[in-house]
Amino acid sequence: MTQTAESRAGEVLSIHRGLIPAALMDEAVEVLGALAMAAGAPMRDDIDAQITALAAIDRRRLGRVYDAMRETAAFRAIVTCGPLLAAAKARLGCAHLHSPFQHCVFRMDLAGEPWRGFGWHQDYAYNMLSLDYVTAWLPLTATGPHNGSIQAAPAASDRVYPVEIRFKRDPTGASLGTRDAFIAERFQTVFDAAAQTLELAPGDVALFHNRLVHRSGFNPGPRHRYSIQARFGDLLAAEVADRGWAHRRADGFETFKALHPELVELEETA
Repeated sequence: MTQTAESRAGEVLSIHRGLIPAALMDEAVEVLGALAMAAGAPMRDDIDAQITALAAIDRRRLGRVYDAMRETAAFRAIVTCGPLLAAAKARLGCAHLHSPFQHCVFRMDLAGEPWRGFGWHQDYAYNMLSLDYVTAWLPLTATGPHNGSIQAAPAASDRVYPVEIRFKRDPTGASLGTRDAFIAERFQTVFDAAAQTLELAPGDVALFHNRLVHRSGFNPGPRHRYSIQARFGDLLAAEVADRGWAHRRADGFETFKALHPELVELEETA
């Protein structure tokens, strides 16, 4: 399908319809199903039925599938495919891309799990590539309001906001050991009022600036949500070359804190 771009809001967000070849998307879903079966899921015609069955059998096995999917050739083929790299280069206006594999992510947001949402944030603090680096967000299956797609507030994305660095927690409130840097609580109502929910088909890509205020919504179901995110910066941008290409290599947000101590309003350390 021919690439088209729409919904560009001050260069903060653009939607590229049909950017990823259908064959790559189909292979990724097939591989995910094969991993689920290898982990003990019964044979099903529908990927959601396989994932639901495996979660009921052993949630730890589903976690292993989650991790293994990111290590597949099918995953790498998507995040390195020609049309995606070309779109990122065009958006950045650069000759060479900086795209540490650590910042390429696979997500499964299962239906009806309230703790799976991801609060209002900007990617800037999370990855720390060049100043204008972009995120590519793409679903493996159709996504929209019916399964809690990504929600964005481009009209409120004119600056980098203060953050609260807190531990991720399970449904009981127990710490999971890693942390998030969500935007400070006092701004939340502004974003809620400005939010728009993206509707994307397999092969579509939301390409957005690291300053875009966004979140992954609660998935009400009945369909699960599967997505891939990749980040791309300008490899030769002076601000990243001058710091020796340092980025967020592990949980901790050290690079962000060093550059923007005034934007850290709260930090949980234990």
